[in-house]
Amino acid sequence: MAEIAFDTLRYARKLKAVGVPEEQAEVQGEAMAEAFGYYIGNLVTKDYLDARFAQQDAKLDKQFAEIRAQLRMHNWIFAMLAAAVLLPAIKEMVIP
Repeated sequence: MAEIAFDTLRYARKLKAVGVPEEQAEVQGEAMAEAFGYYIGNLVTKDYLDARFAQQDAKLDKQFAEIRAQLRMHNWIFAMLAAAVLLPAIKEMVIP
């Protein structure tokens, strides 16, 4: 991961320049640096996200393919059951 450089002194000077008390500006600078340091470990890159999304897409594609195959099989079973029930009934209607 890339490190983010955060200049606490520069940040504190900017705060002091707009009227923030020196002690408060320094504490805010330290707090911001701490926050950046804490959250930088949880950041990910676009390439990492693209790779993870590609993995998930592949997994979903595989699962959908399996579901489609099962659905085709169920359609055939339903057609055979319908034929097994309807053909004798039609035969009875045609040939009494």
